[in-house]
Amino acid sequence: MEQNSSKGADPRKTVHYAGAGLVIGAAIGMIFGLMLFESLALGSAFGAAVGLVMGAAIDAQGRHETDPGE
Repeated sequence: MEQNSSKGADPRKTVHYAGAGLVIGAAIGMIFGLMLFESLALGSAFGAAVGLVMGAAIDAQGRHETDPGE
């Protein structure tokens, strides 16, 4: 069963930003973690959390704008 078959969207064109936000946030968090906290793990955890939230927010906003009828 295709994930987006009920909405008629092409599943190859669906873009999810939560994963990309997680990776980019963790990478940037590592840099700031080393500069501010002198801890790679702490900065990575904060950055991953922020990146995941931002990516999920972008996903939710994009899904809200593309939903027809609302």
